[in-house]
Amino acid sequence: MVGVIEVIWLGAGLSGAGAAAARAIVIGFDVLVGLGVGLALAIVAPAFARILAPRALFARFLLPAQTEGPVLNRGTAWLIAGGAGLLSVAAVSGVAGRLAHGFNRPTLALAFVALASVTAVAFGALLALPVRVWVARVLDRALPSGRLGPLPTPALPLLVVALGLALIGWQVTRLDLGAYRLEWVALLGAGAVMAVALLVLRGGATPLRFGAIGAALLVALVGWGAWSAWAFESTPLATTRIPLKGHLARMTLGALRTLADRDGDGYASAFGGGDCDDSDPAVNPQAREIPGNGIDENCQGGDAPIEVEPPPAPEPPPPAPDEPRYTPQRYNVVVLLIDTLRPDHLGVYGYERPVSPNIDAWAKGGVVFDRVYAQAPNTPRSVPSLLTGRYPSRMTWIKRFARFGGLVPEANETLFETFKAAGWTTEAVSAHWYFERAEHIKDGVDSWDNAGFLSIKDSNTQSAAPDITPRVVQRLEALGQAKQPFVLFAHYFEPHSRYMNHKSVKVFGKSLLDKYDSEIAFVDHHLAPVFKALDAPGLAENTVVVLTSDHGEAFKEHGFHFHGRTVYDEELRVPLIVRLPGATPKRVAQTAALIDVFPTLAQAVGIRPAKAQGQSLIPLLTEIGTWDATRTLFLEQLPYPHYEVQVMGAVAGDQKVVRNVTTNVWEAFDLAKDPAEKVNLLDADPQAAAALRDRLIRHIDADPGR
Repeated sequence: MVGVIEVIWLGAGLSGAGAAAARAIVIGFDVLVGLGVGLALAIVAPAFARILAPRALFARFLLPAQTEGPVLNRGTAWLIAGGAGLLSVAAVSGVAGRLAHGFNRPTLALAFVALASVTAVAFGALLALPVRVWVARVLDRALPSGRLGPLPTPALPLLVVALGLALIGWQVTRLDLGAYRLEWVALLGAGAVMAVALLVLRGGATPLRFGAIGAALLVALVGWGAWSAWAFESTPLATTRIPLKGHLARMTLGALRTLADRDGDGYASAFGGGDCDDSDPAVNPQAREIPGNGIDENCQGGDAPIEVEPPPAPEPPPPAPDEPRYTPQRYNVVVLLIDTLRPDHLGVYGYERPVSPNIDAWAKGGVVFDRVYAQAPNTPRSVPSLLTGRYPSRMTWIKRFARFGGLVPEANETLFETFKAAGWTTEAVSAHWYFERAEHIKDGVDSWDNAGFLSIKDSNTQSAAPDITPRVVQRLEALGQAKQPFVLFAHYFEPHSRYMNHKSVKVFGKSLLDKYDSEIAFVDHHLAPVFKALDAPGLAENTVVVLTSDHGEAFKEHGFHFHGRTVYDEELRVPLIVRLPGATPKRVAQTAALIDVFPTLAQAVGIRPAKAQGQSLIPLLTEIGTWDATRTLFLEQLPYPHYEVQVMGAVAGDQKVVRNVTTNVWEAFDLAKDPAEKVNLLDADPQAAAALRDRLIRHIDADPGR
């Protein structure tokens, strides 16, 4: 039954050869989980009952000495006492959870909550006993018949409980639980309920006593689970769907891979685990590839060639005498970074809700890029990528796999450092803890005003835009009066979660998406004075302005809320609006990237970003110069604490491929026909996007692994 539910959840769109086998494997994997839970309960529950001897225990200690009251009232007393005990357990556990939320170490918080929960259960049991006796006495006096009208007294607390559960369920649907994939809880709960039901129906206290039919059924289920494990690797639809979209089936697959991991490196060669040498822990999908040594360390498809990436493209030849050439100016530079902003939630990108009237109006005077990718789905990887013009995997990190890795100063060149060395004043305005944690992110900045930053916990409900805007406007006015050109970087944290409704602007509803839109409206409202300052004489004609974001946001398009999990478009597509003096306002359809921003600003003012890997957008802004429309852009979800999953992607034209290195799954999409990335072309055509997949493999091979 549970397997059938899971097939319905993840089987949407399954068709063609292997679809039936994939569905059978899903059910078979769930059968393995069900057998484990059911057999454990069948063994433990009767033995536990015999040890406690519950009937004797109740008769000796818990039954009231006076039994002349109606049996119905005694049952009601037990129900109410149980409810009181559960409420006390919930109260104690809730207080413990709130206290543990402030702990710095998750393991310490987990131990504290576990201990508090055990204490809460003991307290609840002790509380229930006197409550039962007191309630029984009151009911015997008030309702000597054991009935209230036509209803027996036990029906009353049951009705109250049913109403309470309905209210709780309604409230749960309103909570911001989008960060968690909780479907497996429902599946596991259904499996446990089924196991308990079967145990009760079987009767008897002897565990594992089966008749002929039961034994045959058990053998059949074990055989089904064993066949599913054997057939998994040879069923492409199963190898794709279960690791990415499964719930209980994915848990079963993870357990099988763990059991099959012979060298202990976290990857197995069996069950599609991706390890190409399970006898060597130095060889696994996340190992660093050493080109040309005859060993495929990262198991991406053979040893990488010595030249795993083509050499840098040569400088384009100078234009002919009669061809136009771009003339740089010593412009001021302003970068407005709005955290977590999806382009399709802005009016300028076609959104119907009136969330961004100020951005939309300001964008009419700029160049709007319709398809722009961040290189990483989270701030600690994307912001350094934006500032250096390099892929996250190609930067030299201080503790690359830390949550907030810093940058090695001598190995990275940021926008701030380059412009400062060329004579620009460099400043930044923000109010966020990240800029205090990431080492050397402030290098090259003359003045970084990060006043008002809060802790990680407190920043979740921080609304800093009203404080940031006057500081940005003040710096624009002061810097605009100086003779020296300047760079000003401003970071707005909204609409990053935790989303909140802002009654001062727009309230669209109470769902996550509604509150996300209210956050956008809030920051849009507070950007109006900034746009007005940028349009002031003396700034408008001498300033390049970039408005963008560091990443997008997911709303369950691929099973997740928020960001930092995948390289699908909802997490990586960002807005990019550029105002370059002299550039005609227009829309640009060509694919751009955040790594292009630094080279663009550098070319606009006539300096060279020596280490940037992006491509200048000046040819698209001015129609002067050449633009490489054939290039491949790479997308990187690098592992970090609490989410040690590596997902890589590549985009070229309308083709996109995604490689989940951790789960060993490939996907290929046609973005023109399938912009939502729902149809994996590899399900029907194993050769789809072969050339782009090969380029992504070479990109992964070239990862220095620092």
